Amino acid sequence: MPLDLNAAMSLFLPLRGTTQATLKELIKGTGSLTYTRATTATRLDPATNQIAAVASGELREDGRGYYNRLLYSEDFSQAAWTKTNVAVSNDNVLGPNGKTGVAQTLTASAANGTCLQAVTDTSRARYGSIYLKRKTGSGNIQVTLDGGATWTTVTVTGDWTRLGAGQTLANPSFGIRIVTSGDAVYVFGGHLNDGSAATRYVKSGSSPAYFPKGVLIEGQRTNLLLYSRDLTNAAWAKTSCTAAKDQTGEDGAANSASSLLATADAATCLQALTVASAAFSGSISIKRITGTGAVSITLDGGATWVDVTASLSTTVWYRALKENQTLANPSFGIKLATSGDKVAVDYTGVEQATFCSSRIPTTSAAVTRNMDDLSLPSSGNIDVSLGSAFCQIAPVSNTSQFNGFQTEGYLILYRASDATTGGINTAVGYAIASGANGTDLSKLCTAWAASGVMRAVLNGGAVASGGNTGNLGTGALSVGVGLGYVKTLVISNRSPSDAEMQAITAAA
Repeated sequence: MPLDLNAAMSLFLPLRGTTQATLKELIKGTGSLTYTRATTATRLDPATNQIAAVASGELREDGRGYYNRLLYSEDFSQAAWTKTNVAVSNDNVLGPNGKTGVAQTLTASAANGTCLQAVTDTSRARYGSIYLKRKTGSGNIQVTLDGGATWTTVTVTGDWTRLGAGQTLANPSFGIRIVTSGDAVYVFGGHLNDGSAATRYVKSGSSPAYFPKGVLIEGQRTNLLLYSRDLTNAAWAKTSCTAAKDQTGEDGAANSASSLLATADAATCLQALTVASAAFSGSISIKRITGTGAVSITLDGGATWVDVTASLSTTVWYRALKENQTLANPSFGIKLATSGDKVAVDYTGVEQATFCSSRIPTTSAAVTRNMDDLSLPSSGNIDVSLGSAFCQIAPVSNTSQFNGFQTEGYLILYRASDATTGGINTAVGYAIASGANGTDLSKLCTAWAASGVMRAVLNGGAVASGGNTGNLGTGALSVGVGLGYVKTLVISNRSPSDAEMQAITAAA
């Protein structure tokens, strides 16, 4: 049976627009939640989808996790839906949501009438779906996700049915085709989501429907590169290319990012660092301006290159990563294979870590972003000798280097005084599955008891346990210090069984 949280003190995230004063409203215990970070940091603003600075001491509600990428999901008369030989009319039929007057009718005025909506985006797994109900006629009704290159015939009856198709592709175009002239169908709820299956339908309007990924909680990191947004500086060694600081950046500001133009084939722009051997990770935001040639990035001065060509767009910034490479004196940068090609570049970074964190802008010196610390006193909130914590989290990078109880991973609860070592949880590690990318939520449950050891379960899997005793100790307890989006946290003064922990973390 699932974890019993009836008497639990619970804290739900994200904490929208919070300040230190309003954080107290979210606590059901007797102690106040606190949040600190001594430096400015960046986030992906959910409202604008642009990089924004967040002042010290303020939470970062970060990222854009789409529910529905389509516009006007319930109004097919809008220009976002391209109609060919199809007429749209409103209808008072009872919709699939139990409301009258929300559905519309599509009627084919000629054979193979279509109603499609195109989305410009990079390649990934998609699923398009729509609610359909037969009104008149008996001809085939088909759906497409690739603008009509492929059509899938679906069974449309006199009852509402959610029908769709999945495909991995860039720039999807989703919609339906009414094969027989004069046939008509009721339609409701056009939906396009990432993934290989339909997710819960959410209505959209003039913008895609989305939710923030959650509060971004990170450990301390330093960007070692200089002039991270200005490739014209001499810190960047340019071969067969020219740079200008003339591009609108990821923050939306004019001339805040750089352009790079290849004047010959195999043009490179690199910055070398002098540091001892360690694990390093590099990141760079890229957008095409002109050309179609190969674009690659390197962290070892060109000994190895990572081709990122397939992910680039002329309209959307792409953050390319080269992570977890152990070497001395890394040299990070970009190569344009074809003369005449031009790209925009923003927010470059190299960090001594196994994965990249959020963007840290620099100029003439390396910049350190301090640790985010979300904490609460154990007194009045948590039974330190018996309890559990459940959390939904999402990493931001394709890597398996996320450990449930390590400083560079996700610490669901730990003593604030043990931030460096991981404290009570150092003996319990749990890796988040490789491939998680900031949109895939992972569910993690930890439990403690004075008479036992710390235990943890991830996504309904095996129970991990460590050698440390389960008493949390006293003083302030912190929530998360590693890289990730914290979406939901529930703390209970009950230590569940292994089976219960597996059940709650396996639940949809």
